[in-house]
Amino acid sequence: MSDRAVETRPARDAGPWAVPHVLERGAAWSWRIVVVAGALAVVAWSLARLSVVLIPVFVALVASALLSPVVERLATKLPRLLAVWSTLLTCAAAVAGLGYLLWGPLRSSFDDLSSQWDDAIADVEQWLIDGPFGLSAERVDRLSESARDAAERLGSGLLAEPASAARTLTEVVGGFFLAIVLTFFFLKDGPTMWRWLVDRVATSRRLLLDDAGCAAFSAMQGWIRGVAITGVADAILIGAALVILDVPAAIPLAVITFFAAFLPVVGATVAGGLATLIALVSDGPGTAIIVAIVVLAVQQIEGDILMPLVMQRQVSLHPVVVLVALAAGAAIAGIVGAIVAVPITAALSAAVSSIRSARTQHVLIDGPDTPVGVDG
Repeated sequence: MSDRAVETRPARDAGPWAVPHVLERGAAWSWRIVVVAGALAVVAWSLARLSVVLIPVFVALVASALLSPVVERLATKLPRLLAVWSTLLTCAAAVAGLGYLLWGPLRSSFDDLSSQWDDAIADVEQWLIDGPFGLSAERVDRLSESARDAAERLGSGLLAEPASAARTLTEVVGGFFLAIVLTFFFLKDGPTMWRWLVDRVATSRRLLLDDAGCAAFSAMQGWIRGVAITGVADAILIGAALVILDVPAAIPLAVITFFAAFLPVVGATVAGGLATLIALVSDGPGTAIIVAIVVLAVQQIEGDILMPLVMQRQVSLHPVVVLVALAAGAAIAGIVGAIVAVPITAALSAAVSSIRSARTQHVLIDGPDTPVGVDG
């Protein structure tokens, strides 16, 4: 007979009012789940109230993750402050130069858009009558009137609350400058700030926290690489279609498509809508419909197939996890949630994996009673 003591279960009341064991366990788990869900709801509400601050912090972290390799390399040959200023000024000059090069073709397209808008609308109305839809002239007139009314209501709604618009503009401008300042300090004093934070925890946990933080930061850098890869794919495919269709400003629109990849949902919608609008004015409704179909097809392939596969290699997240994170982020916090969902999920996953790996290694080497982070 084994030396292990025989585990005995206390006798349960078998009366008619006895609670089944499954229901008892289910109730115990249920109230715990309710408590956790309530705590998460409070945290989500608090974060939503602090979004004006948290969004610039997130943008600064992303910019720091993107530029930190350059700063670290320059810091080996220059003082760190000079390395940070050199990186930021070079980046600002590159963005300004790119904007200057793109503005000429886009301004020409916008001038054509403003001067040929009425002709383009007339061409669309005539195409609806003579084209494959075969609508009557009265039906087209009603649709045109409804579209004009909707545009007027939208414009009046945007101007109905100037105080709200001014507050939103102030928050955007303030958040932009806050993100720039935070990026500067994260690049300049990031290692010192992180070391100060690590030193605030117990000695036995410092190595564990340091490894987890480094893993999370590396995962965010992987997310940036993944978004850049998908943005390049979108720009090449959509740009090639625009060049083949001889749409004006095809190269600037392709560049805008690349940068739009960093803003899920909003960026793709704006870039695709701009390309379709320019195609409508320049080449008519037939080309515009083809451009719209190409843009939608590329975006669906990128969002549902390419991006999950790329993220799996860059941040070690399964494609299903990427898709669920995007959907959950959009459902919880809208556009902002869709933007931050994948990098936050990747950072948390990398940090948790680092902690579990460190604990497993210490248990195997030093034994289960040795505190993690303490040398044996």
